[in-house]
Amino acid sequence: MTMDKYIKPFNQKLPQTAEDVPNKNSLNSYLPIRTKGNDFDSDAVIGLVLRGLLRKKIEGYKYEDFVSDCQSAFEEKLGEEEFWEVLREMYFDNKDIFSVSPELLLFRAQKGEFAAGDSRVASMFTNLLQNMRVEEFDAKLNFIEREMLSTLRGKMKSDSSMQASEHPYLPYLSKAFRDDLKFLASRPKYLLSEIESFLSFYGFAYTAQLSLSLTDWRSGEEPTAKPLYFIMDHERASNERTHIKNHGYKLFNESATRLFPMLTMLELLQPGMGDKSAAKVPLWAISKGIQESRYEHLKSDLENFARAFKAQRGLDTSLDESESALDWLGNIMKLAMAQFSVGERFNINKKYVSEVEKYLASHFIQSRGRSGRVLVLNQDYIILLTNLVVGEKDKLRFHELIAAFKQRGIFVDKQTEQELIKFYERIGNVERMSDSGDAVYVRKTI
Repeated sequence: MTMDKYIKPFNQKLPQTAEDVPNKNSLNSYLPIRTKGNDFDSDAVIGLVLRGLLRKKIEGYKYEDFVSDCQSAFEEKLGEEEFWEVLREMYFDNKDIFSVSPELLLFRAQKGEFAAGDSRVASMFTNLLQNMRVEEFDAKLNFIEREMLSTLRGKMKSDSSMQASEHPYLPYLSKAFRDDLKFLASRPKYLLSEIESFLSFYGFAYTAQLSLSLTDWRSGEEPTAKPLYFIMDHERASNERTHIKNHGYKLFNESATRLFPMLTMLELLQPGMGDKSAAKVPLWAISKGIQESRYEHLKSDLENFARAFKAQRGLDTSLDESESALDWLGNIMKLAMAQFSVGERFNINKKYVSEVEKYLASHFIQSRGRSGRVLVLNQDYIILLTNLVVGEKDKLRFHELIAAFKQRGIFVDKQTEQELIKFYERIGNVERMSDSGDAVYVRKTI
């Protein structure tokens, strides 16, 4: 989806008096974390994401009914009861059937099988997918497994409930997510083994890059990947490594304080306020819409809204007087942050940041004694990312691999680059054409 398709001149009706400004901050888009109630079940999230990807669902169909239907199908075709007992033990007693095809995971996306928190987290990925679709997974199955899958497909119904409700805030990351999921979808067994890690990685990468990009709205251009530095989880994090110290966990933690204030303000600026069917748009797109608007009352509307919001929240923040509508949007975002700088709202925002870290970032943060907290990637994530980035190619130059990591929000310093090469050599998927880094090629492990 190109940017122009969803940027329209800004002329929405904003609250103009303190009485019209909502007295509560509510967040319904761009991030699934709320101030409380953020527990989610990974299996349910995966099921819902696949439901959106396949546009299919199964409803009111219990696992026990499926087992019974499979038994009927096999007894009809094979006529041997003893053989069914073997199959039951192999596939059904311990639910090993779920490793046959990703389509089986739709069982976990039935009504009553998931909670509101699961649905919110799944919608973050559905919005990254931007309505990408996979018809079905072409798993290399044996005759028995094909029969079981066919039994399940007979119970599937079309479903379009898991649609994108937001235009992508980070189009470059949305594209990488779709490309990577397409690669995984072409290898269903690999997808089954890695989908939880895959979603965990993108959940954090998206959250981190969103927090870094929120202030970058004035130009009205699509954001690009912002430097955020990681190390391998076995590396030392000495204070001399300035990128790790200043542009790693510390930078993420500081920028995460903007998420709740700026995203709740973004809700008030949405063109479709009150229209639940209208897709949400990012702040940078609103900025572009303001720049392209010929609406003559725009500057005064934004100014009135800023003054009304300031009065409603009882803030003493000084506003920059200006004849520019864009400057008044700047004042509005300044007020968004200011309301969370004191009192109870300060504590609410602090709690919000800790919820973000707990539910979306915990796999990527480590405490390192005197060096404090750092962002890390363990070997499993590195292998997964490497396979996704090399993709359908046989191999990739190391520097191209590092560039593709950056497109997914992962930056590393020279020291970690050397550690990565050593790691690839250890697992045997590196090829050196010469001693220079330029001639190091990395292959997939699958």
